[in-house]
Amino acid sequence: MKFYENAPTLIAEQDQFEKDMIEFAGGAINPIKFKAIRVAHGVYEQRQEHTYMIRIRCAAGGITPKQLKKVAELGEKYGSSEVHFTTRQEVQVHDVLLQDVIKVIRGLNEVDLSSRGGGGNTIRNILTSPLSGIEEGEVFDVDPYAISLTTRMINEPDSWNLPRKFKIALSNSDEDTAYTQATCLGFVAAIKEGQKGFRVYCAGGMGAKPMVGHELIDFIPENRVYHVTKAIKIMFDKHGNRRSKYSSRIKFLWKKLDRNEFLKLFYEEYDQVKDDDSLNLDIHEIVNEGIDPQISVESVDSVEFELWKKRYVSAQKQEGLSTIKMPLCLGDLESKDAYVLCDFLDQFGDNTIRCDRAQNMRIRNIPSKYIGNLYNIVKSMSHTLVEHAPFIANMINCTGAQTCKLGICLPRGLSTELRDKLMHSDLNLDAIPEFRLNMSGCPNTCGMHHIADLGFFGKIGRKEGKIYPAYNILAGAKVGAGKTEYASKVSDLPAHAVPEFVYRFLKHYIEEKEEYSSYHEYLEKEGVELIKEISAELKEVPLFEEDQSCYIDFGAKRPLRLDDMGAAECSAGMFDMINVDRKQMETRIKGLDDVSDVEEELYRILFHTSRMLLVTRGLDASNEQQAFAYFEKHFVQTELVDISNADLLQEAKKGQKSYLKENKQRVIKLAEDVMALYKSMDDSLRFKQSPKQNVAEEKDVVESIKKDYRGVACPMNFVKTKLVLETMSVGQQLEILLDNGAPIENVPNSVKLEGHSILRQEQSSEGHWSVLIKKN
Repeated sequence: MKFYENAPTLIAEQDQFEKDMIEFAGGAINPIKFKAIRVAHGVYEQRQEHTYMIRIRCAAGGITPKQLKKVAELGEKYGSSEVHFTTRQEVQVHDVLLQDVIKVIRGLNEVDLSSRGGGGNTIRNILTSPLSGIEEGEVFDVDPYAISLTTRMINEPDSWNLPRKFKIALSNSDEDTAYTQATCLGFVAAIKEGQKGFRVYCAGGMGAKPMVGHELIDFIPENRVYHVTKAIKIMFDKHGNRRSKYSSRIKFLWKKLDRNEFLKLFYEEYDQVKDDDSLNLDIHEIVNEGIDPQISVESVDSVEFELWKKRYVSAQKQEGLSTIKMPLCLGDLESKDAYVLCDFLDQFGDNTIRCDRAQNMRIRNIPSKYIGNLYNIVKSMSHTLVEHAPFIANMINCTGAQTCKLGICLPRGLSTELRDKLMHSDLNLDAIPEFRLNMSGCPNTCGMHHIADLGFFGKIGRKEGKIYPAYNILAGAKVGAGKTEYASKVSDLPAHAVPEFVYRFLKHYIEEKEEYSSYHEYLEKEGVELIKEISAELKEVPLFEEDQSCYIDFGAKRPLRLDDMGAAECSAGMFDMINVDRKQMETRIKGLDDVSDVEEELYRILFHTSRMLLVTRGLDASNEQQAFAYFEKHFVQTELVDISNADLLQEAKKGQKSYLKENKQRVIKLAEDVMALYKSMDDSLRFKQSPKQNVAEEKDVVESIKKDYRGVACPMNFVKTKLVLETMSVGQQLEILLDNGAPIENVPNSVKLEGHSILRQEQSSEGHWSVLIKKN
C-alpha cells in the first residue's frame, strides 16, 4: 500500500540537492540561498550547531509498518535514535548531521517516502480525521481523497513555488477532528440528496495572527475536490503576497481583499475548471479489514490491562476489529521500540498505522483477540504513557526552543514538569479524558494552543531589566464544522508558575464540572475569573539577584537571553518587551486613585511610558534616568509626541516627583499619546507620523553606508539595521559589521524577510562578518 506516489522528478531533484549541499559545504552557495533549498526538501536547521531535522510526508497521517521501521532505522543510524510524531500527522528524524542528510533522504525513497514538501512554500502534508474509515457515525472515509490529492499536487511543478505554505485538511464528519476551519483549505464530508460531497472552508489558520476559516462553498460533489484546490492554488499563486513571510498566507489574502473580492477571484479560476472531468481525482477505496496472522493469542488478566483497554482501545465500525491509541511521551518513539512494534503490526498488513494531531499513534485493523499481544508489547516500551490517563497522553507541545530556531520557551520541558506534577497529584484525570491542554513555545501555533481547552504560548517576561520565560494563557476553544471558535487570551504568568496554575485550575474544574452542562458554561460562569485569580496569585517573580531559578526555563541550563531567539525571528521578543511596559503603564494608571504614594506611582508610570517604545529605536535603557533621557531625545525632541512634554522628562531626571504630582493629568495624557503612537506602528516599526531630524543627523545617515554593530546583541542589531534602512533610498547599499554566532545567524535572514537583498556576506580574518545589503 502507498499513501502517495512521489513525483517522477524526485530523484533528479534530490541529486541536485546533494550537489547543492556539497557546494554549500565548500562555501560556493551562501547560507540564505541554501536555506531555501534545504527547507523545500523538508530539512530544517536545529538549534544545536550543524544538526538538522527532516520532516517526512505522511498523507492522511498514514505510514506502513515497513516504512515506520525504516524511519526508525535511519533515526538510529544518523540521528537521535527515535522517531518524532508531530501535530501535522507526520514523522521527523532529529539530530542529523549535514553530511548525513542525503543518506536519510535516499533511505526514505527506498520505502516510497519523501521529505520533499515537508517545508517551504508548497503543499504541506494533507491531514484527515485520524479515525477516518473506521469510526462509527462518520459520513464517509476521507482518506482516499487526501491520498489522491497529495499525489496529484506534489506531481505538479507549480505546487513548489507558491507565495507561502498551503495547508489542506479533510474531516469525516461535522465534529471536524481535522480542524478544517483552522487551515488554508478544508473539506468536511457531507451527503446531499444521496450524493457524497464536501462542504468547503477557506482562509483559516492559526499562528501569531489567527483567523477562523470561512465557508467557501456549501456543497461540492466528491469529484470536484481537486477542481476547488486547483482554483485556490492558482488564485493564491497570482495574488498572494510574496514580499513578506509574515503576511503571505491565504488568510491574509482574504483579509486584504474582503469576502466579496476573494470570492470573485476564486470563481474566476474555478469556473474555468469546474466542468472538466479530466481533472477528477483517481479515488481508490481503502479497505479496512482484519488480517489474521494465526499467531498465538496472549491472554492478559490484570486490573492494569482492563484499565488500559478502557482508556485506549475502541471498537471499529468493522465488526471484530479494534483501534488503539498509542500514547507517546512528547511524541517520541524510540527506534528500538519501533522495531518490535512494527514487526508485530506488519503481520496485520500495511493499513495499520495513522499519526494523529496529538503526537500519538493510532493503530487500526487489529482483530480484537490480539489486543493482549499488543498490550504486552507497548507496556514494555520506554516512551509510551500507557499507564497514565488519556489527559496526559492528549497534552500537546511543540519542540519549542529546544530544537526550533523560532522558539522562545521550552514547552517540552514544561510538559514534562506538568506531567510529573499531575501524575503524582490527587486529581482524578480520568474524569477529563478529552480535555485539550496545548502548549507552544512562541506565538506560532505548532502546539495548536488556539484550539485548546486550556492553551499556553511562550513570551518574554521582564523584571527590572532582566527577561524571563513566560506564557500567555488561553481558554475555551470550540471545534466543529461551521462552529469553530479559537481560544481567547485570558491572562499570562511566568513559566515556572504554570504547573501549579494548571493543578489549581483543573482541581477546581474537576470538582465543579458536574454542575455544568459543558466546559464552556463552566468557563463563562466562573472559570475565566478563576484563571485570572490564580494567575494573579502566581505572577510575582523574585529579583534576578535573589533567585535565578525563575529566569531559567524548564529544561534549560542558563537564564533566558535575547540572543537565544531564533534565526529570522529577530523581532520575536520585541513586542513582548513592549507589552511588559504597556501593561505596567495601563495597570498603574487604572489603580492610581487607590495608591498611597501618588508621586512614586506617577514616576513609575512615566518610566514605563518612556521605556515602552525605546526598543523600536534600537535602544535599551538599563535605568530610569537613561529611559527618560532616551525618550526625550528620540521621541519628544523629534516630535513623535508633543514637544511640550520635555519638562516632565527633565524634572523626572532630577528626581522631582512632586512636579509629576502637580502635573498628574499631563503624565497620564503622555502615556495615552504613547499608546496611540504604538497603535499607529506597522509591522516594520514605522509610525504614521515621521520623526523630525536635524540637518546634521540626516546628513550623517545618508552619507554613512557602513555601520558597526559588533558587540550589539540581538534583537538590537536588527532594529538598528532596520532603522538605518528606513532612512535610505531604494537601491542604496548598506554594509553592516556583525559578530559571529547569533548575530550573523539572525540578522541577514530577518533583513531578507523584510524584502531587502543580501548582496554579500563575508567573514573577516578577525572572526566578525561584513554583510552588504541593498534596500528594495
